[in-house]
Amino acid sequence: MKSLFIRCSEETYELAHSLAKKESRSLNKQIIHMIHSLADEKGLSVEEDTAEQEGKAIFSGTINSDNYDTKLGLRGIAETRKQDFSD
Repeated sequence: MKSLFIRCSEETYELAHSLAKKESRSLNKQIIHMIHSLADEKGLSVEEDTAEQEGKAIFSGTINSDNYDTKLGLRGIAETRKQDFSD
């Protein structure tokens, strides 16, 4: 999660609060909404990192332990292999 700090005039601050109130949003949510709306309007997107994409898929239920084979973390190190001995 990142933080965004904005310096603006009193007039801009009051306008932003008025917009947020009219849309029944907090000021932070209104600013985020306006950024995403304008990005959609202009066809802009930012590629999410793989971990965030996987996290969203797990949270939504698209990925679960039955359909996702991971070799990360402890599961990757705990993998067992059969050794071949030629006697």
